[in-house]
Amino acid sequence: MEIRKNTALNFTVYGLATMGTVVGETSGSHLLVYVCKPVMMLILSSWFFYKSRRVGDRFTLLIQAGMFFSLIGDIALMFQHLDDFNFLIGLASFLIAQLCYAIGFLHNIVDVGPARGGLVSTLAAVALVAYGYFFASSLIPAVDDGIAVPVGIYVAAISLMGVMAAFRFGRTFMQSFILTMMGALFFVASDSILAINRFLRPLDHASWSVILTYAIAQLCIAWGALIHVLDPEEIRRKASLST
Repeated sequence: MEIRKNTALNFTVYGLATMGTVVGETSGSHLLVYVCKPVMMLILSSWFFYKSRRVGDRFTLLIQAGMFFSLIGDIALMFQHLDDFNFLIGLASFLIAQLCYAIGFLHNIVDVGPARGGLVSTLAAVALVAYGYFFASSLIPAVDDGIAVPVGIYVAAISLMGVMAAFRFGRTFMQSFILTMMGALFFVASDSILAINRFLRPLDHASWSVILTYAIAQLCIAWGALIHVLDPEEIRRKASLST
């Protein structure tokens, strides 16, 4: 199999890059972070592109765009210790990434139409919205006035991404739903830890837990999205619609 499509190899490199980033963050080695952190999304997005390009559509393009803006956000946050403005650049980049993922999930929902499992989706969506509301209510008073609005918008965007992932239940293959839903939840967890550590109170584990939950989130989203587009049933459905 072509190296760029080899799942085991790419996941191994992704895991090593993640561990290198964790070690760099916990030890304060900026050089190790500069080397390893960009590799995470470069490897994951390359693997996703080469695995999905033969059946590429608007959904895969949106997921790819989400990973691209995540890479930009990663690079910006690497340099936030030099200038706090880089944090805002990272925030804006991840905001766009969240919207790309949310729109991609919405594309799945609209493409399939009504499906069973509405109660499960609704309960999950309500829980995510409630968490986003109460978390924002405690977070925004603690941030500077200049970034209160962007932070509020970001919380809304990541909540929306989680809601859209929840409403894929019954509209995609169960494995795809579980992985992307896990990805959304780990993304919420990662951003929550980052925000608490930066704005509310220091967390001893933040130096490694932010990266680890983020890495799991991105992997689950990419893997779940790929399962959706590569399933033989989905490929046959698209072929029948195009004829």
